[in-house]
Amino acid sequence: MKIISVAAMRALEAKAVGRGIPEYRLMYRAGTGAAAVIEKFALSRFRRVVFFCGGGNNAGDAIVCAGTLTALPHVLLPFRDLSQLKGAAAEAYSKFASRLNICSVDDFDFAPGDLIVDALLGIGFTGTEIREPVAGALRMMKRSNCPVVAFDLPSGLDGDTGKAAFETVKADLTVTFGLPKQGLFSEEGKKYCGKITVVPIGVESYTIQSALPYEFFSAADAEKLLPRRPLEAHKNSSGKVLVLCGSTQYPGAAVLAAEGALYFSGLVRLITVKSPLLPSLPAALICRQVLSDVTGALPPESLEINSDAVSGSDVLCAGCGWSSGVSPALLKKVLNFPGPVILDADALNLLARNRNLWNYRSDAVLTPHPGEAARLAQAFGIAQNMSREAFTAELARRLGATVVLKGFHTCVGSPDGKVTVNGSGGPELAMAGSGDVLAGIIAGLTARMQDIPSAVRLGVFLHGAAGDTGHGAVIADELPALAAKAAANQTWW
Repeated sequence: MKIISVAAMRALEAKAVGRGIPEYRLMYRAGTGAAAVIEKFALSRFRRVVFFCGGGNNAGDAIVCAGTLTALPHVLLPFRDLSQLKGAAAEAYSKFASRLNICSVDDFDFAPGDLIVDALLGIGFTGTEIREPVAGALRMMKRSNCPVVAFDLPSGLDGDTGKAAFETVKADLTVTFGLPKQGLFSEEGKKYCGKITVVPIGVESYTIQSALPYEFFSAADAEKLLPRRPLEAHKNSSGKVLVLCGSTQYPGAAVLAAEGALYFSGLVRLITVKSPLLPSLPAALICRQVLSDVTGALPPESLEINSDAVSGSDVLCAGCGWSSGVSPALLKKVLNFPGPVILDADALNLLARNRNLWNYRSDAVLTPHPGEAARLAQAFGIAQNMSREAFTAELARRLGATVVLKGFHTCVGSPDGKVTVNGSGGPELAMAGSGDVLAGIIAGLTARMQDIPSAVRLGVFLHGAAGDTGHGAVIADELPALAAKAAANQTWW
């Protein structure tokens, strides 16, 4: 999904109107789509939605949303005279006025369980100075300490530059309409937008003259890629994964990676070290345990002594929980695996210390966190003084592989230069074991799908969706099942 400027968004809307689509219809799609997102986001966590309403088209979006919201009661606080609305916003007000619970600001009090919708300014704001009464509304929003959903952009955030006014409130979720605006992805903008979800309004398929060199990977993108199992599918046709992970120090990492792969492939084999601390294993998992070397790591001959498992697998996932004592000889053998390889954690650190082992294989997937990525960059002479998106693109280009730069808005770069910014997940995924599960999910999907970058992007999205489904009350052990549930139910934000 393209990331565009405010001017490009306005041009798309004008093109739609020029083709006979009323502006109000675009607004209705935005408002009803936002209502569906809010109802999913709120679930049983909130008791009421409080709309902070301005005077432009953002107000019209809020009016449609409030008027069609059914799962929760609402209050609409107007900070402009709604009778003075113009165009499509005025039409929205005339159609939904009877359904709105409008309260004057002076008579309003917050209550426990309130969720705020910031619909004050939208994409029309530029600069960094906010005038009253909107500035006062934002101060009131901050004092409430309530979670905030922003419509299109957090009020006071410039949609092109991402610069934020002093009063701008940090949103927990930004619901942007049509296509995401480039200001949301600037280094400053990222601090204010929270999670991002896109509500289509019917202009997304039009030709776009200008967009950022990277794209946003949304729920709609994930749905298109989600593989369907044919009726005649069997375990050998659904992809076979070999997981080479773990050590006596980190035995759980191997199990987490294997469980991630189990949910998304037909068969998973695990090679790990013998350890009394090895967690209980899923019955569906085929496990081979080998004696560790003197450091507690997998020995270099782990693959040779399990050659039947190697020959019977399509994809190899390696590195999770290897520990720092693993031998470079093991990595060399991993890189000679005949199918795609997923490299995570200590496999990446080992590669950074032994760059001569890298054989520039385009079917490899590297999944570094920022620290591991920095070590790889230093080893391969890659500059780091650039944006996350550009850095991901350069890592993928120089290594000739698909790169997953983990973190908020995880970036996925493929060898052809394409970079996407993931639209699911957030801080709830910042926990021990989360990356191990992600590596396993990617391995499972890679085994099932022919297009490696697409499998990786889908895996990253499902991993994030698992965190979203857990709403912060989740541990890494639960992520595989939650990711599978998100895929099965298509419960996207």
